[in-house]
Amino acid sequence: MNEYNFLNLSAFEFENFSRDILQEKLGVFFESFTSGQDGGIDLRATVNKVENIIVQAKRYTKYSDLKSTLKSEIKNVKVLKPDRYIITTSIGLTPPNKTEILKMFHPFIKSTEDIIGKTDLNNLLGLYPKVEERYYKLWLSSTNILNKLINSTVYNQSKFELDEIKETLKIYVQNNSFKEALDILKDNNYIIISGIPGIGKTTLSRMLVYRLLAKKFDDFVYVSESINDAYSYYEDGKKQIFFFDDFLGRNFLETGLSMNEDSKLIKFIDRIKKSKNKIFILATREYILNQAKNSFENLNNPSLELVKCTLDLSKYTKIIKAEILYNHLFFANVPKSHLKNLIESKAYLKLIEHKSYNPRIIETFVQNQFWDNCEPKEFSKTILSFFDNPTSVWLHAFENTISKGSQIALLILSTIGTPVLLEDLRIALNSFITANIQKYPLTIDSIEFNKIIKELESTFISTKMDSFNKIAVEFQNPSIQDFLINYIKDKNVLISDLIKSFSFASQFFRIFTFDKSINEYNRRIPLNDNLLEVYVNKIITDFNLFKSSYVLRLNYDNGEFRWSKHENFIYTFLNQILIELKKSSNKKLNDFAIKEFERNIEPKLTDYEERKSYIELLKKVDKKNLTIGNDELIKSFVKQVNSIESLKDFSKLQSIFTKEYNEYVANSEFENKIEEVVESEIEITEVNQYETLIDELKELEKEFDLHFDDHINNLSEKHDELMEEIDKKMEKEDNDFSYELQEYEEAMEREEQFISNLFDGLAEV
Repeated sequence: MNEYNFLNLSAFEFENFSRDILQEKLGVFFESFTSGQDGGIDLRATVNKVENIIVQAKRYTKYSDLKSTLKSEIKNVKVLKPDRYIITTSIGLTPPNKTEILKMFHPFIKSTEDIIGKTDLNNLLGLYPKVEERYYKLWLSSTNILNKLINSTVYNQSKFELDEIKETLKIYVQNNSFKEALDILKDNNYIIISGIPGIGKTTLSRMLVYRLLAKKFDDFVYVSESINDAYSYYEDGKKQIFFFDDFLGRNFLETGLSMNEDSKLIKFIDRIKKSKNKIFILATREYILNQAKNSFENLNNPSLELVKCTLDLSKYTKIIKAEILYNHLFFANVPKSHLKNLIESKAYLKLIEHKSYNPRIIETFVQNQFWDNCEPKEFSKTILSFFDNPTSVWLHAFENTISKGSQIALLILSTIGTPVLLEDLRIALNSFITANIQKYPLTIDSIEFNKIIKELESTFISTKMDSFNKIAVEFQNPSIQDFLINYIKDKNVLISDLIKSFSFASQFFRIFTFDKSINEYNRRIPLNDNLLEVYVNKIITDFNLFKSSYVLRLNYDNGEFRWSKHENFIYTFLNQILIELKKSSNKKLNDFAIKEFERNIEPKLTDYEERKSYIELLKKVDKKNLTIGNDELIKSFVKQVNSIESLKDFSKLQSIFTKEYNEYVANSEFENKIEEVVESEIEITEVNQYETLIDELKELEKEFDLHFDDHINNLSEKHDELMEEIDKKMEKEDNDFSYELQEYEEAMEREEQFISNLFDGLAEV
């Protein structure tokens, strides 16, 4: 029989374990309740609609603490008056201990059999092995298995730092990747576990090793330096597990692979695949694997992808994220006063849903005990600020594990913003190298650029190809952008180098600002006077060379999509300059922006943003300096009107050129233009959008004193016909939809309640 102490289960897990083992023992269903402020009830069941059973699950290390808590429960139990009262505890109880507890709760505890201590729970697990299998933390850390590991044939550093592993087991939360990895091993005998920094690659690998050692394997080999270690200890006939943690890691990054290491690795994998009693587990950071594939042909093997288990934060459910956070805090000895601040403010919900959520951030926060430097009332704010600035996750990876070209590419990407077309990122990267060739003597040809993208792919960035073979780049995780901004901040020389290299208009405003009073939460870097001068000179000197990098995703009904690029940007660029100048005056740049607009005064209106910016700029210039007459400008604007939206923008000219505007809209030429626009809109508008179009036509009637009765009546009839069809269809589907909606809402409520229950008990333990 295993001898578990149950202390690697959190209070919440111990309560669930008590529920499951008692359900097996008694053959009844137990209701679960929140861990905190439970009024004396952790679990409750009713037998034959008569007998009321209440259970309290107490996870403690000392009998004195248990006894003290139980004394405080007596009052609640007398109020509840259960027919049967059961206590489960992680403490080993002596006969006198049980007798004492029995007397405390007389007559509600019927016999000492209902006082279930550590030894009793272990005994019950022997009777109900299915429960034991479910609570992997128990059997993974059992004395028998740890002794088995210690007594197995172990080599090099294969003692596996058992104390640290036992601590890891406490906070580990099993998710789908565990089963996925086991399935891959079952089919292939080897697996490569990859992912971003801090996602839990080593932890998952260790859990797999423990699982396999617990089941059927006897011999464990920790491959610490080279695949040669694995060859040295490989023995036919033995059931062996080989674990290569961070393979291709530090040694590869510093010195590359030793001679023929890549071919040896592939040969070893092939040998493992053919074996019936061998397992090979490899863990690596995704960007290192990609870097190695670029360097070594043998590793660029399609078969490697087939057995890769990539840990992905997007697959972590809200509940899994909650349990990871809860387990870290539960076992971290955070003062109760601090935990109460987190619970009362429900800040844990913000952490779970935070865009930068990463287990490594939580781990680093806990390991460094940052709560020691803050008052209880500041605890929530402190841990949230840590998530807002996730330097701990990305700094080492950025500075030590990727090439200089990849570092520069990421810094440039932070200034452009994402998504950005791959071809534009390459232009910006080459522009940086050209502008700073003395500091960064690199050559980024197409081959080298592809290597950079492959190295960063799936870790720092992701690439998406549209249905027309255009590729755009995005950050893999929003926290990477936040990290890069914090990394660049205060590095004035680097900022200057970046600004001097700008080739796209968006680079000026994505992460930089003139506003020196801006706070850290605005995610923009204020420029000092010297940098502002560099910034202004760059705009003025190279204004006519800048290009647009802004793209958006257009989705089609057939499932295809296209990256659409806005090529025209001049008015938006100039208007943004003037908006920024509201925060910090700079006459030189202000005058330049106004003059540049006056030089481009003849309207070139390609989209909504350009029209909007053009009108805003018109309000800011002196009309005496315009090189085009007011009436000519109005006519030129009207020529580019092709939608009701652009007609609305045109109407804003009335407040700027009142006389000329009123004269123009009064003539038949303009009336014909409106009719042309309206007919075009009707032709391209779907019937389900007619209601909106009708409202817009009514607005036009008021604005321009026109009548569209025929159009409105015709649209209304077609819209009414559609509504009748929809109503008939909805009557059929309404019940099904309501049921699905209700199911979804109930699932969300259960999820929220589960998380609330989980954390409510955190400060009570």
